[in-house]
Amino acid sequence: MRRLALTFLVTGLIAGASRDAAAQTRAWDDRVYLNVGFGVESGTSALTDTRTFLIYDETGTVSSSSTYTSGSLFDVGIGFRVWRNASVGVAYHQEQNTADIDLTGSVPHPVFFNQPRPFTAKAGEAAFRKEKATHLQFGWMLPFGDKLDVLVFGGPSWFRLEQPAVGEVRIADQSSPFLQVTVDPRVEIRKKSPIGFNVGADASYIVWQNDSIRVGAGVFVRYARAQTNVLLLSTEQPTDVGGLQIGFGGRLRF
Repeated sequence: MRRLALTFLVTGLIAGASRDAAAQTRAWDDRVYLNVGFGVESGTSALTDTRTFLIYDETGTVSSSSTYTSGSLFDVGIGFRVWRNASVGVAYHQEQNTADIDLTGSVPHPVFFNQPRPFTAKAGEAAFRKEKATHLQFGWMLPFGDKLDVLVFGGPSWFRLEQPAVGEVRIADQSSPFLQVTVDPRVEIRKKSPIGFNVGADASYIVWQNDSIRVGAGVFVRYARAQTNVLLLSTEQPTDVGGLQIGFGGRLRF
């Protein structure tokens, strides 16, 4: 919530500054902008779930937990001037990060009642969580002189989430006296397509130009977010998709 408030505050300050600097700004002359960049996405999503199962005429349990944090992203966008300094554009980003899926639980003893054996395990190697999104962006370009411009934008976002989760957990006993168990978790990929929103700003500085094209570099800040539910061990758990994104890259103006 703080990141969302910060993004709206930054966007509002940029818009306010543009009104105060109206005498220094000019009309946007370019017809098309093209942005390519790299960055990071800051966000946290913790996922936990528990399943019970019957074995040796008693109840066993297994729980999974994983926490996904910041990840790197690739971003590309294109937009067109439609009226004065107003634009309509489309951006696409993809991001991934990793986390361990930790398993804990207990398995009843095959011989003695009420003597559960606890276990801990990891679901194989680090699991990749992948996120892709297409953003529709309605923007307003603020040119400051011939070199610097700032695009303020917002709109809906369509996300595609690929979330690893433990599906089946196979339990096997070691030989007598059955003090330990062997846990064999199978990781599956859950896919979800939630709809959210995006809001942010992109600042560009032109370093070279001729009569038909302008080339520069820029930075962007964007808050893009959606919510969905993901099936884990036995139930669907809520998770946030997206987050605060900050990056830099190349800029073209036609």
